[in-house]
Amino acid sequence: MSKTTPQSVFKQTSSLHLTISIFTTIIVGICYTLRMQANGGVEPRTVLNIFELLVPVLAIASFAAAYYVGKNRYKKLSTNANLIDKMNIYRDNNILIWSSLTGSAFFAGISFYITGQNNLLLYGLMTGVMLLYFRPLKSRAKEELNLNEKESDLLDQTE
Repeated sequence: MSKTTPQSVFKQTSSLHLTISIFTTIIVGICYTLRMQANGGVEPRTVLNIFELLVPVLAIASFAAAYYVGKNRYKKLSTNANLIDKMNIYRDNNILIWSSLTGSAFFAGISFYITGQNNLLLYGLMTGVMLLYFRPLKSRAKEELNLNEKESDLLDQTE
């Protein structure tokens, strides 16, 4: 049985982020392709304009909530906790933020498919860019977890 190390937790987090990013890109691309191939499809109606308000508002609200919950978890984290526990919390908080952004991108893509409004596709793409921005970085992990020098060196070691 292999021992869990901070490096392996970080690699798992990076792999998960890459998988989520690729999956999100594929889903938004499929929504775009299906909408462009639909001849006529659903015509944009005035009542469907509500999606132009709902998509960004829900995206901002869900991201803000996920970010707030993550920051509270970091504040509650004991400075005496071992590095594995800290890295698991870092991974869990990132998953929370990524799921918020991924859900928002899916909602924007599906809303674009339903309404055909290009702004909604752009919202989905911008959310995808935000998802890429919040990729796991060792420097960000050190900063968010307030790692001491010994823990930072341990995280930087290669397996």
